[in-house]
Amino acid sequence: MRLLRTDTLELVEFVGRVPPYVILSHTWGPDEVTFQDLSQLSKTALRKKAGYAKIAGCCARAIQDQYEYVWVDTCCIDKTSSAELSEAINSMYRWYAESDICYAYMADVAADETSHQLFSDTSSVSSLRRDVGSPPPKAAFRTIPSILREYDKLPRTFEHSRWFTRGWTLQELIAPPLVEFYDHDWHEIGTKFSLRNIIAKVTGIPILVLEGADPSTCHVAERMSWAANRQTTRIEDAAYCLLGIFKVHMPLIYGEGHRAFYRLQKEIMKTTEDYTMLAWGLSKYLSNKHHWKGVKGDPRRPLADGPIDFEEHNRNLWTYVRLIPDSNVNYGTSNPSSAALMDDTPPLITSRGLRVTLLLRPARKASHQPQGGRNSTTPANAGEYHAYINCKTSRTSSINDPLLPVCLVIRPELKHSCSSSSNVYTGSDDPDSAFVLLDNPADLAQFSRQTIYLSTASLDDALGNLNHRISSLSKNLYILDKPPALRPGDSTKATWKITSCHSHAVGSGPGHGHYEVPRKFTSASLFQPFELPPYSVRLFAFELPASQTSDQSGNAFGIVIGNGWCDVISLNDVEFQAKWGVLVRNGKWNEVNALRYIQFACGACHHPGQGASATAIPHSNHATGANGQGLEDDHLNLSSRRPKDRVVKKVGFGGLEVAVKLKKVRRVDINSESAIRIQWSAVTI
Repeated sequence: MRLLRTDTLELVEFVGRVPPYVILSHTWGPDEVTFQDLSQLSKTALRKKAGYAKIAGCCARAIQDQYEYVWVDTCCIDKTSSAELSEAINSMYRWYAESDICYAYMADVAADETSHQLFSDTSSVSSLRRDVGSPPPKAAFRTIPSILREYDKLPRTFEHSRWFTRGWTLQELIAPPLVEFYDHDWHEIGTKFSLRNIIAKVTGIPILVLEGADPSTCHVAERMSWAANRQTTRIEDAAYCLLGIFKVHMPLIYGEGHRAFYRLQKEIMKTTEDYTMLAWGLSKYLSNKHHWKGVKGDPRRPLADGPIDFEEHNRNLWTYVRLIPDSNVNYGTSNPSSAALMDDTPPLITSRGLRVTLLLRPARKASHQPQGGRNSTTPANAGEYHAYINCKTSRTSSINDPLLPVCLVIRPELKHSCSSSSNVYTGSDDPDSAFVLLDNPADLAQFSRQTIYLSTASLDDALGNLNHRISSLSKNLYILDKPPALRPGDSTKATWKITSCHSHAVGSGPGHGHYEVPRKFTSASLFQPFELPPYSVRLFAFELPASQTSDQSGNAFGIVIGNGWCDVISLNDVEFQAKWGVLVRNGKWNEVNALRYIQFACGACHHPGQGASATAIPHSNHATGANGQGLEDDHLNLSSRRPKDRVVKKVGFGGLEVAVKLKKVRRVDINSESAIRIQWSAVTI
């Protein structure tokens, strides 16, 4: 382990016993100081790097706390050595746990002069740090001048810091016994203990864990949910950053993509018999937000593709805390002699799939008997089974709701060579029936114990293509049609000047409440395929060049593209500008206005009836969409309608009709997989 001397900024390597040290937790920015920089650059050159001030501030703070060494991930690891990087990542949780203090540096949070007075006395800072029972300071926040990326220039409060959105900072929050939070100017905000209530609300991590309880006291699905809304720069790091949380070790293979998360789940199954892993997507199911990687007809796989599959859609409605493992499974009495002979090994990945022993019964559905007034059960879809995954839950987060057994809906997989079924099963191909909650727990007595295989036959292919495959409008690869003059074989003169910006939510809580400043796109990248994750919006502005006649100057319009939906807005509409101001003019965006509108539009479409979505988005009054409906139908009640994947509207003052349609297409240059083409037209009528 290498440590950085706080006085000379020199690296010292230790083998075996390590002296007391402070460790830094932060979010990476541009131009960080690396291991090579410390050994090759002069002190003058180091000071010119953007990341130097952060390291200098960390060392200065450590010297005040009388520490000789600090550990900083940017410069204490030689990332050019794959062996050293693998060892460091597998050891990182332990390094954070063994540190005396962890400084959590929030570069995008800064206190104003009033809050600075709270920390003017060094002794008061020390007192705050040591007295864990003292209340946290109530600091105001301001915009900070910095060299950070554009979206980091927005003012943020503690709970909206980007620090809470990154994958690696999850273990950096949980592992250390003492975490001290610092703002941009290295003024202390509070500690993990003093701020535990706020942190628990933001992250979903139980207060007991923040107070020092072992994360393993929470089951696998709950721990996965902590990382569901966190991002990592590398796809593989979404799995690697969780190694310490689950106390597993595995080699690092950058380039394997989402397969890393698949390997992580295999390693977890080797250390714990936890069936909550099979309950990915349950939160969305109970919230009526069914989805998984695929479309109807694509069977649900037993293992998740990433932490996002454990996202808690609405923590006020249900969380994975309410999923309770059943440690006293009653395997029923329907066939006790055969049940005793069944294998009772824990879940195991085999060539046939996930080998698991569960309670099964043929699926049944309730049908009402009008005369007797009682419910009877009749066979449901032929061939379907309910598999009890040894977990119970309530339908809401209320502790008064009864705990009901959770069952997966599965069906036998037919052998390729014949029409008979085997003990290999696949998940449901219908998102609306992925799970079943038994209203009467006593029904488990009708189940019989069986050892089955949950098929992962298509998992390898799916993981190999996951970065490029688009199966439905809820996927995230989009392509804007070029104007007529730019299409091959079409010599029509281009009429519209097109510019674009994009923004997405980065908050860690449900709804992703904090949005990044819009990213602007150049004309060179305008028509390239782009990703559009959930809670994201991209806005294209169409303006007439200055050479065009002025009688159509009011016809500038925008096309709004969300995750599976589209809309058209009249940018120069008087009512629209009265509400949102000027978004774009001559290809230049007003970032503040654009961000306000993008955040509103995204929230309105993903969370109808909540927050901003209860207010109408001003549009042209002559709009019509597919089946005569557009996003602004029922102008004063947006929440009554869902956005469409095709819209036709009249905008401006010259009788311009704009049509937009999202259509799935095949792209040979994208591994022959599907993408969503944004087809548009603007015709004067």
